[in-house]
Amino acid sequence: MSYAFDAGSILILTRELGEEVLDVVKGNSTTSLAHYEIGNALWKECNLLRRLSVDEAAKALKFTISLLKFMEVIHVKDVDLSVRTLSDACKLNITYYDAAYLSVAEDLGKVLVTDDEKLATAAKEIGVKTLSNRSFLKQKMLS
Repeated sequence: MSYAFDAGSILILTRELGEEVLDVVKGNSTTSLAHYEIGNALWKECNLLRRLSVDEAAKALKFTISLLKFMEVIHVKDVDLSVRTLSDACKLNITYYDAAYLSVAEDLGKVLVTDDEKLATAAKEIGVKTLSNRSFLKQKMLS
């Protein structure tokens, strides 16, 4: 089975697995938006929540961005895919960013790994299967 990961899942799995996360995400998919969302999440951890120093956030950013080189990073540039993503975002009342993860998972027939409950609910509405990070890790450990 292959998977599409949202940015939050990439960060959560990186925190939990460290360098072993590469074995989990390698060959799976995400969107090009993940780069920006990861950067923004680390900025928030550093600047707003004060959980990370700038150096720690930079180190985490370098590592997570390097992971993307081992993943299939889908750019939502195709006009039809972009319009469908916008349509889904409006219909499902989710952000365009989140709808992009759904579009990638749906187009590629992949299970979306996310802990975002609103995104998981929206995925169900359009028939995209999801797994939480915890369920994904359990499934990986059993296989």
